[in-house]
Amino acid sequence: MTLFLLLIAAHFIGDFYLQPDNWISSRNDKGVRSPALYLHASVHAILALVALWLADVTLDQALMAGGLITATHFIIDWAKAGRTSVIAFVIDQVAHIAVIALVALLLEEKPVWDVITHTDAYLTKNNLLYVLGYIIIFKPASILIGQLLSTHTEKLKQQNEQTPEQKSLSNAGRWIGYVERLLALSFILVDEFTGLGFLVATKTVFRVGDLSRERDMRLTEYMMLGTLLSFAVALIVGWLILALKG
Repeated sequence: MTLFLLLIAAHFIGDFYLQPDNWISSRNDKGVRSPALYLHASVHAILALVALWLADVTLDQALMAGGLITATHFIIDWAKAGRTSVIAFVIDQVAHIAVIALVALLLEEKPVWDVITHTDAYLTKNNLLYVLGYIIIFKPASILIGQLLSTHTEKLKQQNEQTPEQKSLSNAGRWIGYVERLLALSFILVDEFTGLGFLVATKTVFRVGDLSRERDMRLTEYMMLGTLLSFAVALIVGWLILALKG
């Protein structure tokens, strides 16, 4: 389980935090001819080797496992190039996670922290679950929610030519989502559902004030759907962490 969590954390960091948007655009436009595809695979190779080293996997096994993860990641991303739908995103991530699960199962007989003497108190299964949970609720969740709402987003953009005073701050919605999921997950992990209720109520009060002035049912539904999806992600991740931790 520890090796699996380390490899999953490395995957999410490489896919969502160390992959610039221009790499994604290049890969979608050029496919296998894109230099970004090779750079991205190289980043995953390094991260996978670091995770395997932390798990005290022997050098020969680490090289084989890292090579398998890197090669399959390259092939999966190449196959996904040019496909930007929600289904393609989900299939892509499931395929990567399945490969990581297979690698972890093949190496599960290895002792995990025998050589690491100064970090074993911190690199525990529970702590890794917490870190992985916070990694997931930021960019992976943001991208998934954005794709689920993409059709509605385009319709709203086509509907309204906003005046300058109506325009929102750049990336404000994304950061609001980051903060609300951060707080929601934190409240769940410390068993403070009262704080979670306060967070939902506070956001609802502000949203109702804004939306009553907009008088637009489609915008109201769009904002409520985004909020519910954001909280749903935090709740599901939090419940999974609580169920899996020792």
